Amino acid sequence: MSWWMVAGAVVSAYGAMQAGKARAAEARAQAAQLEEQKKDAKVTAMQEHNIRMENLNVMLGVNASLAGVMGRDEDRSLAAIKQKILKEATTLEDRARVQYLSDQSQRSMSIQIAGMRARNARRAGTISAISSLLSAGNQYSKISGSIPTASVTGTGPLRFNPSRISGSGIYT
Repeated sequence: MSWWMVAGAVVSAYGAMQAGKARAAEARAQAAQLEEQKKDAKVTAMQEHNIRMENLNVMLGVNASLAGVMGRDEDRSLAAIKQKILKEATTLEDRARVQYLSDQSQRSMSIQIAGMRARNARRAGTISAISSLLSAGNQYSKISGSIPTASVTGTGPLRFNPSRISGSGIYT
């Protein structure tokens, strides 16, 4: 086999492996970025929750102040306002929680997809490298007119002997 052919096959295989590793590293970096976004979203959700709770407390405080100024502790209209404020706060909090969980679920799925892309990129690089080497072997067989055979040191080429197949299909 020509040394140029061997060198070309090896360089091609190496390039395919490196390209696969690079694509896998890119996918891993994307997964890490998504993990950071997930952490940031958790902090943001907690901050927004705190703001909503602070606003609720302000509104309840205003309601209590009005009750004090008006001289009525449990006026029905003030109680209705208080209940409406609590109901709206609960609804808003529930919606925010569901949205947060949905967003986190999407991020988790994206992280898994990025991991799959990393594994697939490595596999594709390996398959491409093997393909390059097999293609070079095929080209050599066309040029030399013979098929390369594998050999074990000291025993000569390995050959398939159909007469050694038993009736059960086991090679003996």
